Amino acid sequence: MKTNMQTFCQEFSKELEPFGEELRKALSELPPREDVRQIDSTVLGLQEVQQRLSTLREKVSNQRTFLLIFGPLKSGKSTLMNALSGAYVSEVSSLPAYPALVYVRNGERQRFEATDYEGGKREFSDNVALTEAVQTDHAQLADAIVAAEKSGEDFDPQRHHPGAIRRMDIEIPAAHLAESGSVLVDTPGLYSHMRFGYDQMTRDFRDTAACAIFVVKTDNLFFEKVFEEFEDLLSCFSRIFLVANIDSSKKDLRPDGTLEPSLESSDPQQIIDSFRSLSMSATLRGAIEDGRLQIYPIDLQKAASRTLREIAADAESEAVPETELETESGAELYAESEAGAEDPPVTGQRGDGFDEFVTDLTGYLNSSDYLHDFMYDTLRLAQDLTAEAGDLVTKEAVAELNRSIQHAREELERERTRLSALEKLEQQDWDEAFTKLRAAKDRLLEELTEQGAEPSDDVFQEQIAAWMETDESWNDLLKQRLNPQLEQESERRSQRVLKDLRTQLEGRHAGAEFSQTQLAIFQDAALPVEEALAACRQHFGTKTKAGTPHLVVDNEAIPVSRTLGDYLLLRSRGRVRQEIFGDDGNRRVPVSVKQKRLSDESLSKVQAAVRATVDQDMPERQRRYADELVDAHVRQCTEALRQAISQRKNRLQEWIVPTESALQRFQQAREVLERIESSSARFERELSQLQEQFDLTPESVTESGVALQSETGNGEEVLQDN
Repeated sequence: MKTNMQTFCQEFSKELEPFGEELRKALSELPPREDVRQIDSTVLGLQEVQQRLSTLREKVSNQRTFLLIFGPLKSGKSTLMNALSGAYVSEVSSLPAYPALVYVRNGERQRFEATDYEGGKREFSDNVALTEAVQTDHAQLADAIVAAEKSGEDFDPQRHHPGAIRRMDIEIPAAHLAESGSVLVDTPGLYSHMRFGYDQMTRDFRDTAACAIFVVKTDNLFFEKVFEEFEDLLSCFSRIFLVANIDSSKKDLRPDGTLEPSLESSDPQQIIDSFRSLSMSATLRGAIEDGRLQIYPIDLQKAASRTLREIAADAESEAVPETELETESGAELYAESEAGAEDPPVTGQRGDGFDEFVTDLTGYLNSSDYLHDFMYDTLRLAQDLTAEAGDLVTKEAVAELNRSIQHAREELERERTRLSALEKLEQQDWDEAFTKLRAAKDRLLEELTEQGAEPSDDVFQEQIAAWMETDESWNDLLKQRLNPQLEQESERRSQRVLKDLRTQLEGRHAGAEFSQTQLAIFQDAALPVEEALAACRQHFGTKTKAGTPHLVVDNEAIPVSRTLGDYLLLRSRGRVRQEIFGDDGNRRVPVSVKQKRLSDESLSKVQAAVRATVDQDMPERQRRYADELVDAHVRQCTEALRQAISQRKNRLQEWIVPTESALQRFQQAREVLERIESSSARFERELSQLQEQFDLTPESVTESGVALQSETGNGEEVLQDN
């Protein structure tokens, strides 16, 4: 026969499983978080939703009851777990201050597993290995928290230390858990420095567990701080059982020096009554009046001892050694026989108050109230998580992703246009762009030729005349007088050529004249052509040297006068010339010999040779110099343009490839988020249908004896018994 619980769980799982699988698959298809920083918080939020859905799916698919146990440090939580489970579970509790939940369930053999905030799982061979891992991570977590605080950030384990342990799952042979199918969830002590852990637990179990158990020692009942966190629990759970952990072995001193049972041991109900009348807040008092909160004074130490001994006796096994049953304070668990015959009984069937608590807890879990709470809270959590997933994929981070996609597309389109323009520029013949520069060079050379020889022939005549007045050799005339003058004239003309050509380069493009089409392509390519050619203008002529004319006049071409004696002695002109200038032209020639042997015709020959160099050789050298200047400049400009085009093209290609990949990742992420949005909307509709199918509307729940209370602050509705 199928029960309402089974029917609901089957129908709910049938809708939940596809949504959970779609979410899991979608998250696995998202690009790495570091590649899509725009939705980093969205991904973290979706991972959080997935984790909570997994817990919900576990609860519903196995129809399990989660008993969440809260309380301050050293309040007796682990001792209560020993009593409820029928097994010694104190040794597998988390570190008191470590912010992780510990799930304890029945299993045929011991099994230990830890899950981190990234969803990674680690199995451990025994509780010792698990404890060592927790201790190691505890130190790392503390360092991460300090680092976040120093940087002024609010610590978020998913961001700052995703390898932190989020939950621990432990399976051990536990008789009572095997019988009830319940899962005990141990929480770290409240008021620890790692506050994010408590907030995380509140989110994890806001609706997953229908009830919670809050454990506090009677000594702490009157401390307001203890119940600061407790009031938060009232907004999260439909039913809370408050266990006041008493010590029935306490003694008070009498005036005569003897000991008598303390009020806590003789009549703990008086302490509870005092708490209710003197210290209880209006919120807690209202919860008690509404039946949502019940208080049980229990000697957890005795209850755990009795339970474990009964289990051991039933299994016909050796009694559990007292020294093994350590409470959270480190003291030994006392056996019932050690409580002393003089100890008075406390509330409960067997003197520890535990049976009454278990009876009421079991009654609630078997009641129609619990069924309504279970179904309604389960649907509400699923709706909250679905709405959260929908909000995550439609909030500002996703809008930022869309803006990134649009921006990347626009950037790619612009850069691809530039790349296409650069490819066109690679096909251009840049030599034609310098046609006007070459024409200007030719005009300059014509002007220099038309201006004639400067300085005039007088300069060279003066040098020849001055030579005639000295004893200098023929070679001295050429090397020290005429060639230096020719070099000066050549340098003057070369500087004139260089200066005038540089004037032609003073435009924007260093002498190049680009067509309107080419200029448009440069603009499309975003290539700063002026910058590319600036260095060419600056270095114009620095590597090109002008050739220097060198006057070489063989003295054999110079006529010399012969005397009567030369004729009588039959000395030829060549012989006379040799005697005058020497074999190599280095013989010094006295002034008298020059005047006697060199006529006006001789000097005219020298002047003619100089004029031929100035009028013919020098212009040709200047033309070659000007051609070399322009050709070198054109080559340099062409190379500069090609290099600028190539560098710009390479940079664009280097930018385009990763940008295209980034765009693909952005689009992939958006497609995944759109799928999640669609899945969330569909699942939300399916949940509404389930709500109608099982008549779990707020009105129907109210009529069943459970009223709704709107909790100010978190915007959520919680169940409250009338």
